[in-house]
Amino acid sequence: MKSYLSFDIGGTNVKWGLLNDKGEILKNDFFSSGHSDGETILRGMRAKINDHLSEIKGIAISAPGFIHPSGFIEKGGAIVAFDQFHLKEALEKEFSIPVSIENDVNCVALAEKWLGNGRDHTEFICLTVGTGIGGALFINNDLYRGHAFRGGEFGYMITRGLNSTLSLGDTLSAQASMTFVREKYAALHSIPLKEVTGERVFQGYDSKEPVAVQIVESFYQTLAIGIYNITSVLNPEKVLIGGGITSRPTFMKELRSHLTYVDRVFNVEIDRCYFKNDAGLVGALAFHLSKYPSVRNYVLETETEPNTRS
Repeated sequence: MKSYLSFDIGGTNVKWGLLNDKGEILKNDFFSSGHSDGETILRGMRAKINDHLSEIKGIAISAPGFIHPSGFIEKGGAIVAFDQFHLKEALEKEFSIPVSIENDVNCVALAEKWLGNGRDHTEFICLTVGTGIGGALFINNDLYRGHAFRGGEFGYMITRGLNSTLSLGDTLSAQASMTFVREKYAALHSIPLKEVTGERVFQGYDSKEPVAVQIVESFYQTLAIGIYNITSVLNPEKVLIGGGITSRPTFMKELRSHLTYVDRVFNVEIDRCYFKNDAGLVGALAFHLSKYPSVRNYVLETETEPNTRS
């Protein structure tokens, strides 16, 4: 039985995998994105497609940026070379196989709705914490993209400042991301940014290093403000948080210590995303199967078996 080739495009690496129509990953690996270089990414994707063309019936892609459901990338986010690029059209013309492409955090939400911690909810949001802050919305049991396909861009939310000098430095992405944590720590210690990892800062937090405690507490506080603002507008059933930092065993406990006002007013459930590194691959396939219903009925409506993933 033929499978699907799924790609999750990131600024550092491009993950790829062969999946069946139940969302099970049969084979997966990654290749370098060449520091967000568009030509490197396309060359790597073409190589994998050629390697597996005889065994696949579709190509599903998760990518950063403002992406139209048609497959046109209006703005490629970290992949600047993909600005104003119709990736779906280009690959379909070259390989004569159905292709779909969706925003990376929308893919996280689709994966969670299909087989993850959002499967029993009709109203939830996904918030991803990484280099920046990403977001996605499920409203009325459907992915909400907004009129210009920019719905859920929570990272642009202003979380500080009340004057005319507001800038991107005042946004949720700038104040509650791993980039903020690393840059602040490097600046306060006067050391090169390349020497600072998120793990180093949180190790300092655990050992009660004053600078690290100050930075991490600010990170959690700003993230909590963002969650409060989002829930005050959307009143979701659940907030799902993803990103590498959520693997920290004490992450949810530490975040919840800053969410007492959210709990008191809105009583919304806060949880980790079920999918971690595989979210983009699985969510891209969920979108692909919904876009090509002749291949399989819309998975988000027909999947009824309980989640048995470990």
